[in-house]
Amino acid sequence: MAHEPEFKSMIKAKPLGGWYIELTETATGETVYCDDLDEYMEKIEEMGREYGPDMQVAWSVDPEVDPKIMDAYVLEIRGLMQKYQDEAGIGQ
Repeated sequence: MAHEPEFKSMIKAKPLGGWYIELTETATGETVYCDDLDEYMEKIEEMGREYGPDMQVAWSVDPEVDPKIMDAYVLEIRGLMQKYQDEAGIGQ
């Protein structure tokens, strides 16, 4: 049986425009909402402390998010995640 990721992160659209990330810890079901990438990084570091820097995160995108906008978000998020991993000393 495959190991379930420790976190699920879903990019969602705000009703009046823009986006947010819904971050859920799979073991507890705790969910927080992040309005920007800095807030997301802060929350995932805080919630993921017990898992260490190599925690598994499953990403998804709400179908209501425009695919063109989503691509830009994903690239920015990947860059921040790489920076976090580099700072934590766990390069890919």
